[in-house]
Order: sequence, then structure tokens, then C-alpha cells
Amino acid sequence: MKRFRYKSSICVPYDRQGAVFFAMKRYGEMTEEKKRKVELLCRKVGGNAWEALLQYLSTDATPKEVMAKHYIASYTTLSRAMKRFVEAYPDDLL
Repeated sequence: MKRFRYKSSICVPYDRQGAVFFAMKRYGEMTEEKKRKVELLCRKVGGNAWEALLQYLSTDATPKEVMAKHYIASYTTLSRAMKRFVEAYPDDLL
């Protein structure tokens, strides 16, 4: 099981990062409207790697597993998309 870890490189306070992390762990329980909003945000900030970003944030898959499945060569790609996602995550989805 993946644990929450504060990332100082993301310009979002600890509490908000935690709220986004745990909200994404409940992705499967979200309403269809909220899921659609999350997917749109993933598409916006993740570009071609949006599906990998969604899988990484909403499951317990390791970065290595996600990168292999989605043919992503660098963890930096996933990391940058995650940073943009957390910084842009709207309050109404928490």
C-alpha cells in the first residue's frame, strides 16, 4: 500500500497535499461527475501521460509499474504531471 509523503517541491501546503492524496484514493467511490472532472484535469495537466497519471494517483501501483504499462521512459514525466495536478486540484473535489 502506498503511503502519503509530503513533497516539498510541490508548492502546496502539507494538509492540502494530504487531502488530494486521500481524495484520489477514493476515486473509485466518486460520482461519475467528479470522476469526469478528475479525468479532465488529468488530461489537461498530464498531456499524453494522463492515463498513467490517473492510474498512479488512484491506485497503489508503483511508479515503475505505471511507467512500464504506459511506456513512459522517465519518472520525471510522471512527477511533473503529478505536481501540476496537485497544484491545480479544485476544492469542490475534496
